[in-house]
Amino acid sequence: MSQTERWQVRGQPAAVNMMQGAVRSGRVAHAYLFAGPRGVGKATAARAFARALVCEAESPEERPCGRCPACVDAAAGRHVDVHVVAPEEDKLLIDQVRRMHQLALLRAVRGRRKVFIVEAIDTATPEAQNALLKVLEEPPGETVFILIAHNETPLLPTVLSRCVTVRFGRLPREVAAAILRERFGYGDAAELGAALGDGSIAQATRLSPVELLQRRDEALALLGGLLGAAPAAVPKQAEAWHKRRDELAELLEILQTWLRDVLLCQHRPDVLDNPGAWLVHFDRVEDLKSYARAMGPDQVMTALEHILAFHRRLSENVGVRPLVDVLFLDLAACGRRPAA
Repeated sequence: MSQTERWQVRGQPAAVNMMQGAVRSGRVAHAYLFAGPRGVGKATAARAFARALVCEAESPEERPCGRCPACVDAAAGRHVDVHVVAPEEDKLLIDQVRRMHQLALLRAVRGRRKVFIVEAIDTATPEAQNALLKVLEEPPGETVFILIAHNETPLLPTVLSRCVTVRFGRLPREVAAAILRERFGYGDAAELGAALGDGSIAQATRLSPVELLQRRDEALALLGGLLGAAPAAVPKQAEAWHKRRDELAELLEILQTWLRDVLLCQHRPDVLDNPGAWLVHFDRVEDLKSYARAMGPDQVMTALEHILAFHRRLSENVGVRPLVDVLFLDLAACGRRPAA
């Protein structure tokens, strides 16, 4: 079994190297903070680290081995010395920290270590954090705490100072797409999901594969209806979207990836020799070719710039109605070839 298979953590080489180094050397800290965006593998890594810490393999190089009873039980969530603490009603409460402390004071049952994985530590109340601080200041025996945070800002500096921080970045698109295909059954929608997810599996799986492909059809219908439309016909199209801000923003994100693919087809036709390696919408190559022929590269770039400007102004809380009107007029103009 390879290291990747044993650790089951993908796209986070720095984090895996840290965990492996700690296990191999035996220099394991009492507290770790796994910090990074939601949906990039922090919880998966925490569970892998816990398995490695309780693994019964003789050689540290083999931990987690994935075969010994300790690994099997930890993977199944039934190892007596591995505990997961999750928020209750979106908050980590002081009573949960106190119960964890009481458990930590007991000796390990099967080995020499107890491991506590504390999910969403950034949701902990100030009282819970202060209680946790007392635990971290005087850690019982060989207990290891693995704290998971999507956002470090709410955490007390004194809590942060007691932890070894392990940072997790956003997943590379090809890694995210592979995970979506293999673990979530996204098939042809995997590349699109990965592109829209921006390196986060949690964000990528907001829509099912079927919903994602339906949204793409809606986005292309919107774009096709706008490009080259007469200015007098645009206001009526825009009016239908004035109250559908979130849905429109979602479709425009898809159109960004579509226009990016069109540009690639125009500037690097060789990508069509292996579209699956380069294009988000590799399953719609003929349609991409049609757009690449119908629009000039400058028009595609201008359309992209208008969409990006819309997103930027939207984040500034500018009124939606005028933004939609201007965007639709600009996109309509992008479909009209200049006079020769």
